[in-house]
Amino acid sequence: MMSISKPKPINPDTPLTLIKDIQNNVNNITVMCIVLEVNPAVQLKDNHEVRTVKVADSSACINFSVWDEPGSFLYPGDIIRVHRAYAIYFRNCLTLYVGKNGEIEKIGDFIMTFNESVNMSEINLNAPPPQPPPGSNGNAISNARRTGVGKQNMKPNTFKGNNGKSGPRSQMRPERK
Repeated sequence: MMSISKPKPINPDTPLTLIKDIQNNVNNITVMCIVLEVNPAVQLKDNHEVRTVKVADSSACINFSVWDEPGSFLYPGDIIRVHRAYAIYFRNCLTLYVGKNGEIEKIGDFIMTFNESVNMSEINLNAPPPQPPPGSNGNAISNARRTGVGKQNMKPNTFKGNNGKSGPRSQMRPERK
């Protein structure tokens, strides 16, 4: 059963990366950021859904691609910590992703200084061609869509339901209208 508990303190051995310092083909990124926008989910042919979430910290903002159920639990104003993320260019825009071993952890609401004037996901016409995520085999881009980049592992106080089913939303947060 899904439950929300107090977030674990940040492990001092896990350094946070500022969004302005995120570069193409870098992995094992940990960021703490605030959700600014949550775009509608796009349903893919393989019954997965993906949504783009704009997140920011004090240094910059970036598009964050969230696959499947975890994206349905993100709302503007949520403060999250993302563990084991990677960044690559998608359609000439630097985008942050959470790999299958990554985590999205909600750690607060609404109060965080952020900078959206520096957008790391602005279109870059000089972006390199798509590359597989760091540390993966050459088929990773097509395999990610088939095998579940986006089947992110979640800690108890993160966004994950029971066996693929979402738990009662009231356990997550009050219903927003």
